[in-house]
Amino acid sequence: RTFLLLLFWAGWLGMVGAAAAIVARAPRCRPLPPAEWWHLGGLYKAPPKDLGGDLTEVASRLELLAGLGARGLVLGPLHPSQDPPQ
Repeated sequence: RTFLLLLFWAGWLGMVGAAAAIVARAPRCRPLPPAEWWHLGGLYKAPPKDLGGDLTEVASRLELLAGLGARGLVLGPLHPSQDPPQ
């Protein structure tokens, strides 16, 4: 039993040593590229009619959206869609 216990611990230490060697020899990751502006916050998507209807009303509400944490605005759809035939 003592031999099996020593064999177990020798195998376990061998596996830990092998894992440490693999991690030490692994290549380093490339540094991340600088984040683009659209990665720094959320985008708010809304049709223009929800923000006032025309682009001047939308522009007047941009500060409100920025206060909500939105980093960009996606407007759409700009044209009303056709109802599908039934």
